[in-house]
Amino acid sequence: MEIDVAEQLFPNVLTIVTQLCATGVLLYFVKRFLWGPGREMIARRQELMQSRIDDAERLKEAAVQEKAAADAELRDLQVRARGMVENARNEAASERERILEEASREAEATLEQANARIEKQRAELRRELQREIVDVALAASTKLMGEEELREQDQRAIESFVKEIQDESGR
Repeated sequence: MEIDVAEQLFPNVLTIVTQLCATGVLLYFVKRFLWGPGREMIARRQELMQSRIDDAERLKEAAVQEKAAADAELRDLQVRARGMVENARNEAASERERILEEASREAEATLEQANARIEKQRAELRRELQREIVDVALAASTKLMGEEELREQDQRAIESFVKEIQDESGR
């Protein structure tokens, strides 16, 4: 078994040429039928990705603008809410004042009514007291005098006396 070293070191030229031709044919078919459609597919994919990126950028800008508008609206609503709260406080304070004034007027009216009733009762008690004084004086004078006619004169005299006292005390 003898091994030819030269044959092992140098490849067969016919095999190399055949392989080169086969590779060339393959490259030709790949370039002719696959290279163009592959590039088109890659270009379409790139356009699709770019359109998605552009859409995302537009959506991001729209979201930023909407957020700014929402923030502005929120600030506006907060200002309005503070105004409403302040108005409610002012209305509550004025309502409180009105209620206090009404209660004060009612208390004064009640006090005046009570004073009027007291004065009325005082006047009634004075009249009763005067009648009793007149009756006692009449009884005492009739016992002392013993006459009925004098009783009527005494009663008129006592009533006029009581009226004079009453007029003086009323002044």
